[in-house]
Amino acid sequence: MDYKFVPLRNWLLEREALSIRKLEDNCEMPRDTLRHFLNERRNFPEKHYESLLKELVKYGFHRD
Repeated sequence: MDYKFVPLRNWLLEREALSIRKLEDNCEMPRDTLRHFLNERRNFPEKHYESLLKELVKYGFHRD
């Protein structure tokens, strides 16, 4: 797993109340992209990184 995605993964795992499906929909990424990433089945696709970050800032995520 790319190191830059580790803080993102940890942050998402700590927030069980966030809807993974809703995040995927809002970021226009394919279903189960985040679920597979969180379960360490696949790496997170770089092409969705910026849109996900923009969405997560609304929920308090801080880019380091």
